[in-house]
Amino acid sequence: MSSLVAPDGAELVVHNPATGERVGSVQRASAADVRNAAARARRAQPDWHKAGIHRRAKVLSRFHDLLFEREEEVLDTIQRETGKPRREALVELLTVAGTASYYLAHGSRHLAEESHSGATPFITGARVIRRPHGVTGFITPWNYPFILSIADALPALLAGNSVVIKPSEVTPLSADLGVRLLVHAGLDEDLVQLVHGEGPEVGEPLIAEVDYIGFTGSAATGRKIAVAAGERLIPHSLELGGKNPMVILERAPLDEAVDGLLTGAFYNSGQTCIAIERAYVHESIFDDFVERARRKVEGLRLGYSLAWDIDMGCMISREHADKVMSHVEEADSKGAEIVTGGDRRTDLGETFIAPTLLTGVDESMALCRQETFGPVVSLYPVSGAEEAVERANDSAYGLNASVWTGTDAVSQAIARRIDTGSVHINSSLLIYNSFDVPMGGVKQSGVGRRHGSEGIQRFTRTHSIVSSVTTGGGYEGILSKIDSPKRARMLSKAFKLTRRIPGLR
Repeated sequence: MSSLVAPDGAELVVHNPATGERVGSVQRASAADVRNAAARARRAQPDWHKAGIHRRAKVLSRFHDLLFEREEEVLDTIQRETGKPRREALVELLTVAGTASYYLAHGSRHLAEESHSGATPFITGARVIRRPHGVTGFITPWNYPFILSIADALPALLAGNSVVIKPSEVTPLSADLGVRLLVHAGLDEDLVQLVHGEGPEVGEPLIAEVDYIGFTGSAATGRKIAVAAGERLIPHSLELGGKNPMVILERAPLDEAVDGLLTGAFYNSGQTCIAIERAYVHESIFDDFVERARRKVEGLRLGYSLAWDIDMGCMISREHADKVMSHVEEADSKGAEIVTGGDRRTDLGETFIAPTLLTGVDESMALCRQETFGPVVSLYPVSGAEEAVERANDSAYGLNASVWTGTDAVSQAIARRIDTGSVHINSSLLIYNSFDVPMGGVKQSGVGRRHGSEGIQRFTRTHSIVSSVTTGGGYEGILSKIDSPKRARMLSKAFKLTRRIPGLR
């Protein structure tokens, strides 16, 4: 199988973080295995590109249908290596299927050859075509192992690239299943390769072999990948961390805003790049909002189950749980108030943390500015929209935000002033399933976009073709005939005139 590129390598064992049980294994790849995988992908890619987008689309269409035929297997695999609730595993499947469906419907339009204006009207013309980079590489994290390893690969494949993926060593089984489904759908197994292992051993040699690298993960690692890509002058995209704000003003529908906070902060146990980690609430409704949120949070059902009866699962590991708790404990020791939660649920397991609300968080605390990436949100009273926007923008990150005001015009005005890649109005996580809308960050939250036209065009390079008529020597013939002040003036007047005639530029 294409994912097991190192049959003689060391085994990489996968455990369920909720129960500790062993749930599977894959084979570690060496640097030589990475080079071999990339070489096979490179040999297979030209024929895949020449096959044309309609043939490529047929494979993605069959893959889309297979997702639902194998739905239970996909959900079980995601749950068992992440510990997340079943409804969240279902959302991963639906997001991958939605990505496939969107690009099947719109990919050919986004990749279509374009006609452009030439240098001069009537004499010259221009066309722009899009060519695949060749071999695209992905380094993907553990929090959404099916979405982030497979969904980005789909537009890359549809654009005519081959793909080599390094999924997280913590959650490789979802990617392995996704690749097997692609091959079952008719994709040449050399066109989609998996290489397993830790970043330094596998990620670094992968960047050295591919023509494009996409990364989702921490800002610290993203900087290293940008440097490595820059050394080779290859294009790259980085979706990095966030300290995402939510703004709730006095006319907001409070119960709905509380529900938006719970979804935004505690979905996937807060282990979401676009998760809400700080909420700015108008002081006139602050106490009421906090109390309503506390009651709702304390009603969430924690645990692990393959049924549909759980609201929030566990952290991906004990080490990550330790990191999240260190933020909470430090804030508590420095005077922040824990409204609810703030403790480990050892009755459920060492990786479970109660969903946590805090007030009184200040600049002296890591929780104030550092990404926590767990089920923890800080609540702050603000005097109004001006203060809320100022504090929302006062961050090194700029990935996502949420706005609730009760008035669309006010919400739209605030949304346009928040310095993030995306802003939700009356929602928290909608951007990820808005497939026609580009998604990504600014500042330390990354570069590049997924979804929409940019989400597939990033896997291509533009190829410009300009042309001239031959009559009279064409464009260069005109230039060669400028041999007197009179002719120079005539040419200048002609160029000046083109700006004033509609449709010529």
